[in-house]
Amino acid sequence: MPHAVEAAFREELRRAGLPSQGALPRLLALLRAAPETHLTLAEVADIAAETGLAVTLTDLSRQMESLADHGLIGRLPTITTDLVFDTVAEPHSHLVYEEAGQVIDLHVSADTLLAMVRKALTECPDGVEILVRYRREPGPQGGV
Repeated sequence: MPHAVEAAFREELRRAGLPSQGALPRLLALLRAAPETHLTLAEVADIAAETGLAVTLTDLSRQMESLADHGLIGRLPTITTDLVFDTVAEPHSHLVYEEAGQVIDLHVSADTLLAMVRKALTECPDGVEILVRYRREPGPQGGV
């Protein structure tokens, strides 16, 4: 990883109150560079192994939870028992297609999102489920 990029990830971790040494900066860099933005822990473990990042599954799980708790990645509600992490930290909406097992990021305005929800409810009133999640503030304490 180029030195300037590594320094940027270290600073991001420091600002979030996390250690900026060890494997965490490299893990964050791998997550941000991943072609998919929605990853299970097993998929993150595969990416880590492919790139030579030596970390146990237990440590990786702890690190992913810490990154999510501090707002550097997100967690997605899913239709499976697997926890799914979102590498895009900024708040945004998602469409989940159960049949295809696909999650789509929606970076749209509130007005556009409401229009999409209205259309979906009109076209398929019994086939749409809406989940509204109030995100807690990132950081060690959180809060609602």
